[in-house]
Amino acid sequence: MALVVQKYGGTSVGTPERIRAVARRVAAARRRGDDLVVVVSAMGDTTDDLLALAEQVTGRSAPGREHPRELDMLLTAGERISMALVAMAIREEGEEALSFTGSQAAIITDGTHTAARIVEVRADRVREELARGRVVIVAGFQGVSRDREITTLGRGGSDTSAVALAAALRADRCEIYTDVDGVFTADPRRVPGARLVPEVSHAEMIELAAAGAQVMHPRAVEIGARHGVDIRVLSSFREEGEKARGTLITRNPRRMEELALTGITSARGHAKLLLRGLPAGMSTPTTVLARLAGAGVPVDMIAEHPEGDGRIGLQVTTWEDALPRAREVMDELMRDPGGTGWEVREELARVALVGSGMHGRPGVYARAFRALLDHQVEVHAVSTSAISITLLVPAEREDDALRALHSVFEMELVGERVENAPEAP
Repeated sequence: MALVVQKYGGTSVGTPERIRAVARRVAAARRRGDDLVVVVSAMGDTTDDLLALAEQVTGRSAPGREHPRELDMLLTAGERISMALVAMAIREEGEEALSFTGSQAAIITDGTHTAARIVEVRADRVREELARGRVVIVAGFQGVSRDREITTLGRGGSDTSAVALAAALRADRCEIYTDVDGVFTADPRRVPGARLVPEVSHAEMIELAAAGAQVMHPRAVEIGARHGVDIRVLSSFREEGEKARGTLITRNPRRMEELALTGITSARGHAKLLLRGLPAGMSTPTTVLARLAGAGVPVDMIAEHPEGDGRIGLQVTTWEDALPRAREVMDELMRDPGGTGWEVREELARVALVGSGMHGRPGVYARAFRALLDHQVEVHAVSTSAISITLLVPAEREDDALRALHSVFEMELVGERVENAPEAP
């Protein structure tokens, strides 16, 4: 008998029929002898619909800024609907089930509304109901602060809830059910020939998720890495018993030899700021970064180059939605510490090549840049880590860059073909 935490995303519980399919899968696992905790997201677009309703009522495009507590109270309703319906459906399948909100499951967070961090998971009631032989359904994405305020965990919150529960309960497995078969070497909808990755390390998955792979959220994988939780990503759209190996996210993937790349992913919505004629010296980039941080502008990459006469240029990349605040800071920096001008390039995509086998391997950089040069894809910025190379390219050439890089590294990419992959609605 194993203790299994399963998480089902919004498309997996998006309709009554999908909820009944989840219930059948859970009931089958229970009859095999497993104890189950099931974490659910809100149905389909429920969270977006609730957010839109709040925008209509308040007349604000970001109601969470003025009403963070009430927005949390509103948005948690989506998962509460799902958890109750899933519990009903499981009971209709002949298995005992009980639903809990995040607060009833004692997922304790800090007091930050709309983006809370989990402090601890007590889960005493969850353990009690498991001991009684019941399936426990937990609303994902939410918790309760020590001040007894309802909180939400922000983007990827249900993944985070599931992995945190698996860590606290010392579960044998944590299964993340979504609308794809697992983690692919690239987005298969955009890159023909993308392959399913059987196993990936926590570190590689964090890089892939942070760079745009939407199958998992980096916060959830970070918890898995910290607490040694293996996570398997699977499709809920495959029938029970149908071959669905999925992807195992683990500390040490089993591979014959380290290959150059695990995956290539991307995300749009990036921008580049170029500041010219700044005073040379360490104080200048420090001042720039401090001013941007003070204005709430996130920085992704930074590079410095000399311009002569004791002046330097700085290239800083950020997200497009931060540009209004960034422009104000740029104007201030031209006055103090002083510069000759600045410009911005918008509509860029961040493309990342990820793989623990890249470090110190000759030819990886040369082949990547040659592939982009051959396809006339301009590179606007570059950054590297021990397991990744990140490039900024024009957003309209994003798919071209993905396909070119995937093609040139095809032999080094780990993975297997997936036949007859089911499509989510």
